[in-house]
Amino acid sequence: MTFWAPIWLVKDNQSPQRRKRTDRTEDRHHFDSRSSKESQTSVERPFETSSWKPVTLRPPFLLGIVAITLGFIALLEYLSQRSRMYGGIAFAKDQFSPAVTFAYLYFPTLIAVLYSMLWSWVDLDTKRLEPYFQLSRPEGADRTNSLALNYPFDFVAYAPLKAIRRRHWAVVFAGASTMLIFWGVTPLVSSVFARTTITVEHLSTATQKAALIPLQDQRLAMNTNFIMTAYGIVWPGQAMPEFVTPQGFVEPFQLDKEQASELRNATWTAQTKLYGTSLNCEAADVRNESSSFGYSNGKECNIEALYKPVQETGSDFGCLYIGYEMDQHADYSLSGMGCSSLANQHLFLAVWGQTMGTDTVTHVSAAFCEPIYWTQAVNATVRVPSMKVTEISPLEPRIPLQDGIFNRTAFEYVIGTGAQAITSRADISETTNIIDQTSKVRKFGILGTVTNMVGFALGLNPTDITNMYDTKILAANFEDAYKLLHALAMRQLMALDVMETQSHLGTINDRISAITIVRPLAVVLEILSGLVLTLILALMTYSYTRPSQLCNNPASLSDVIAMAPDDNSSPDYTYEITSKSNGPRFRLLGGRICVSSPDNASHVPKFNSPRIGSGSRLTKTEAEDRSSLARPIEMSMTVALIFLLTLLLALTTIITLSILAKKYVGLPVPSGSTVVNQLVLNYLLVIFATFLEPFWLLLNRQLCVLQPFEELRQANAPALKSWRLTYTSLPPQMNIWNAFRAKHYVLAAVCAIGLSANLLAISLNGLLHIDSSLMAERTNLTRLYEPKFNQHQILVGSADHRYVAKANLSDGVALPPWTTSDTFLVPFDVKTTSRYGTVSSIQASTHGFSIRPQCERAYFNDTALITGEPYGVYVRQRTPSGGSVSCGGFALPSGGQNRSNAALEVLTQLRPIDSGRADPGSYRPADFLGNATSEEMLTCGSILVAGFLRANLTLSIDGIKTQNSDQCNYPVIRNISSLSSLWMMCRSDIALAPYEVTVDPSGQVQTYRATGPEIMNPSDAFSNGTSPNSLIKNATFPLVNGRDSGPYWHNDTFVDTWFAYFIKILSNSTMFVDPEQPVPAFEQVVPCVKDLYTRLFAIVLSQNQEWLARAELDSTSHGLLFASSERVLISHQMFVVTVVLLALNILVAVLYWTRLPKKMIPKLPYTIGSILDMVHASGLRFEARKQGKWDKDWRFGYGRFVGTDGKPHVGIERRPFVQSLDI
Repeated sequence: MTFWAPIWLVKDNQSPQRRKRTDRTEDRHHFDSRSSKESQTSVERPFETSSWKPVTLRPPFLLGIVAITLGFIALLEYLSQRSRMYGGIAFAKDQFSPAVTFAYLYFPTLIAVLYSMLWSWVDLDTKRLEPYFQLSRPEGADRTNSLALNYPFDFVAYAPLKAIRRRHWAVVFAGASTMLIFWGVTPLVSSVFARTTITVEHLSTATQKAALIPLQDQRLAMNTNFIMTAYGIVWPGQAMPEFVTPQGFVEPFQLDKEQASELRNATWTAQTKLYGTSLNCEAADVRNESSSFGYSNGKECNIEALYKPVQETGSDFGCLYIGYEMDQHADYSLSGMGCSSLANQHLFLAVWGQTMGTDTVTHVSAAFCEPIYWTQAVNATVRVPSMKVTEISPLEPRIPLQDGIFNRTAFEYVIGTGAQAITSRADISETTNIIDQTSKVRKFGILGTVTNMVGFALGLNPTDITNMYDTKILAANFEDAYKLLHALAMRQLMALDVMETQSHLGTINDRISAITIVRPLAVVLEILSGLVLTLILALMTYSYTRPSQLCNNPASLSDVIAMAPDDNSSPDYTYEITSKSNGPRFRLLGGRICVSSPDNASHVPKFNSPRIGSGSRLTKTEAEDRSSLARPIEMSMTVALIFLLTLLLALTTIITLSILAKKYVGLPVPSGSTVVNQLVLNYLLVIFATFLEPFWLLLNRQLCVLQPFEELRQANAPALKSWRLTYTSLPPQMNIWNAFRAKHYVLAAVCAIGLSANLLAISLNGLLHIDSSLMAERTNLTRLYEPKFNQHQILVGSADHRYVAKANLSDGVALPPWTTSDTFLVPFDVKTTSRYGTVSSIQASTHGFSIRPQCERAYFNDTALITGEPYGVYVRQRTPSGGSVSCGGFALPSGGQNRSNAALEVLTQLRPIDSGRADPGSYRPADFLGNATSEEMLTCGSILVAGFLRANLTLSIDGIKTQNSDQCNYPVIRNISSLSSLWMMCRSDIALAPYEVTVDPSGQVQTYRATGPEIMNPSDAFSNGTSPNSLIKNATFPLVNGRDSGPYWHNDTFVDTWFAYFIKILSNSTMFVDPEQPVPAFEQVVPCVKDLYTRLFAIVLSQNQEWLARAELDSTSHGLLFASSERVLISHQMFVVTVVLLALNILVAVLYWTRLPKKMIPKLPYTIGSILDMVHASGLRFEARKQGKWDKDWRFGYGRFVGTDGKPHVGIERRPFVQSLDI
């Protein structure tokens, strides 16, 4: 049976006389009795039994952590399941709100950091109290497992391994949990949440919001506006209107308005109707009748002597569309060519012919076709907000469209003749008959004018035209055109927001941003959290059952010293630990350390070397020998250098990554796997901070344990700032204020920077993220043209520029490639792929041509435009050579009805006229000079005249025979009053300037800016006899000539000329064309005229790029290819926070190693034994066990003193019994 006794009762090899008090000791106690009232009244603590345990190791506290851990695991699993079911846990249309961003990007890491800080307190208490729990065991513990333990000063990863070898399971449980939390849970929490894009589906109620107008109203409503829309779709590339598809027209529907307003960039799917058409075609029997051909369907339709399909000399091919209805606008009609039976009223004939290089037509094919109209129940998907149909799924078979729903006769009349069945007043954009597609079909080898259907059939199928010799392909091409026109016509006939609607179940599929849970990482995190939970439960159970003989918290030096024996005869607490197991065992009883009585004295360990405070004498020379003094290895310069280099490397890496990210618009994505990306971009960065924190924690604890000795070094330290300090018993973050209040500023800074490691983890977690970026690749782009004109022939009758401008201004269709509202940019060859993927835009330098009109107010004879004689405007103009020429513009107004409050808009280009006339203000078309010089033609042709007139007049049509024997009908004035006008005359210059332009792969201009000054009329931009004036003249000609270009008097706000129509659109008002309004002011209308002129001029140039000189072979220019690519981006805010925190880490590290405590102790006070050795012969052993407060005037120090054994020692004592060391 082992006998336990207080240490001071254990005998050693010293004689009884060594334990007697010396005279110095008597004097000390005499001083003590007079020093303070507290010391007189204080009593020694009784030998008592206690079971004190820290709150962190008690079940309530640990159960709280268990609850938090369980809640975390449950919440993570709930979020994982929700993410799996719904595709995410949080959703946003575009960008997440700052609150949501914080919640998924920073808040989880913040919670994990707080959790780790909470657990670090448990870990600290477990490790620092393990020696006392070992001493509290009934059998006690040897020195190795008690007095010599120093777990709090071991690195986080090393402590559990050492504890396993010693079977200290509490430290194993706590240390392993700390490792899992620091390097598993905390960094993984930041990696579990990922941002992605998903498609979500919402159920909704779909209601039909439109219906066809009554049949009797359709004939009037079906104007040619849908023909103009078809032109914009086929040629300029206008997007399909809402609910229109190449297969037909989807009856419009509307989903729940509240949901629709919330999900604006989504797709809607609902049951609806599809209105379509198909052609039933049969090959025609073609008969070659020398100069003409005959066609028959073998039934009731037999066409004799139809002109050959290739009618224009020089054409390689020809194509005809012949409808049933007869009209003045149609050259042919089945009803007028032997196919007049009403049974054939829905037939049309499609003819194709080829000349094979001669004017003789050698290949002809033809087909008679009859359209069939049908409807079908479908599920249609449209994209919001454009309402473009993206998918159609049939639900039922097609059924023929019932009679009385759609006026097929009116529709076929419009597409066959190009004219409305019932004429009504409208703008020219809705009344144009045959759309001029001459320039478009020229590339197919067809010259001359074609009907609308022929142009659309070719434009929708731009393949080898020779394939149309096959009647099936011929019929299929016309069927495509028929379907498109029918769908557009149905859209035009739809009445929106009808009262009677049908409801169906619909769905909303929205492409939105989502915060998702990365399931593989979530599983790993749950497993790690489960392990942590198991270890916490084990620690709680183990700690609950462990005995404790502590009376209070051993938080300071004085608390530990209070456990020391009463005399100086105790053994050396810090002897060299060996593998011997026969040494004394120690036990803690009632707050006092006891030792087992050995069977013989030889079991008491001997001293291996003299110890400070061990009872051996220490000379001054030995005390001042710094080589024998200790300092933690963590405070060495080698560790400092490695640590500072690591911090500098981290800071340099972060800054370098930021520089590279700015330079290359992000960094490459590590992998195509979300798991790998999350680990690389989040886990690895956060784990750096979680490694940094325990190292700062270790440095902090080293400083905490040495800080009292730094105060004691001067032998004049108060108790509260020295040996009563409790730094080592608290986590660093809880020591900041205490250290600051004690003026231990370096320690306060180290505590704060340790806390900042948690902030660094948060900032590193949000530093890198993956997003789509526009990447640029440098390349050489082939130049196609030089900024130089070498031809510009007049395009007679071309009207493409008008249709393009109409589509742009009225329907929002983009301008042609390489064209802006005022500039034509010289094209270059574009590339569609780059190393980053599909090219979205190209940036390069090029040149741009513009026209710069200077307009001034002009005055002309207004009555000349409305009198019986066709007079026009007139002006004298200087030629470039110094001569002069008379220029006139002949603008023939049309309209033979009486006009009250009539308006007229005029746009005309001047031409040379006979200057020898007696009355130069009065002339006729015959007066235009036929023998005018080129200089005179160009001088006059470069002048544009615009006018706005108001009048009350009466007109009639009389046949007037002009001098050139042409029979024309001109309006003859009968009465005129209230005549007013505004005239302007515009002279223009050609401007050439360098530009930096960004275009898409099709050449559509996205951005452009001038990079140099404009040069007006540059001579080196014209060659081969061209000049600025010739370009202006020839490019302006199609603006004022061609079909439907003549001026018309009108007494309403509908306009019959394209000039007036565009002025109306550009001004977004009818005030300039309203006859009820006065003539517009010059300052009001001139910006619209200039805008129109520059816009149309740029469009004309874009459609005639062959006017430019071709660039030399291998002529290139530098450019940039932009492609959208997933890149790793750096958050600017988190970059700043990270750099600041790393800089502070470096600053505090420098401060730490330059303000280290001086070496002054030979053994580091890590263990109970090393601390007790410092007061082995000091009277503080007795005073530390006194109940009551320390006298505030007492001062303490670490230095020389005469111990209670009457011998000199070095250790902790209070003044006046201690002298400072000269260290």
